[in-house]
Amino acid sequence: MDQVVEGMWLVPGGSSNWVIVKDPGSSSFTLIDGGYPADYGRLLDSIRQIGLRPQDCRAALVTHGHVDHIGGLQKLATELEVPVLCHVDEVRNLVGPQREQVTIGRIVPRLWRARVRSWLRTALSLEALEPVSITPAGVFHDGETLHVPGSPTVFHFPGHTSGASAFLFETAGQRLLVSGDIAITAHETLPAETPRLRMLPSMFHHDRTQAQASLDRLMSLQPDVVLPGHGPALRLRPSHGHGVAVP
Repeated sequence: MDQVVEGMWLVPGGSSNWVIVKDPGSSSFTLIDGGYPADYGRLLDSIRQIGLRPQDCRAALVTHGHVDHIGGLQKLATELEVPVLCHVDEVRNLVGPQREQVTIGRIVPRLWRARVRSWLRTALSLEALEPVSITPAGVFHDGETLHVPGSPTVFHFPGHTSGASAFLFETAGQRLLVSGDIAITAHETLPAETPRLRMLPSMFHHDRTQAQASLDRLMSLQPDVVLPGHGPALRLRPSHGHGVAVP
């Protein structure tokens, strides 16, 4: 786990990340995303490792409703009654079964690439095909500040999905942005390189043109640190455009 600032952790799951944000005045916390279905045990362990109890989760916020980001939240909602919240335009992607998600028809023509085959094997091992359905306890809107630990402001960045959202936290004099898959720093389908903000391959986006526009708008928020849905956190140097990792 990467403790980005005091009280805020970026946790790598089997293939995607989630974020834990602790309330400095209590044991309650906010969770953002939750990995694949098979990540559920790892999700609970990560919460306990930082001295918290899963049942003290005030809310689970969703950047978008793909199975690698909501799979671990289904049991959290049903077994621990944690309220799951998403953007108003993302409800259908949580409920399913039809989602704005990569399809077999998009994957098969790309299976000649070793990186795509490797990603697919990983996804299947993490129960990517397990049925997932979450009825959100509530919805949020663009520009809304949420009354949960960390008090993030919601920014709607459609394209990856219709209701894809990022969450901006302002703490310790820094602007920390949880970007989901609007901006990532690494992915199994992409060549390994020095971490930088980048887009997922086009097959993963509901509307790639809109996703590119959202990435450009995201950078106008001028975050100091981006916590992506895939890959390590990235501290940005404003003069370097899309940012470089700081050792």
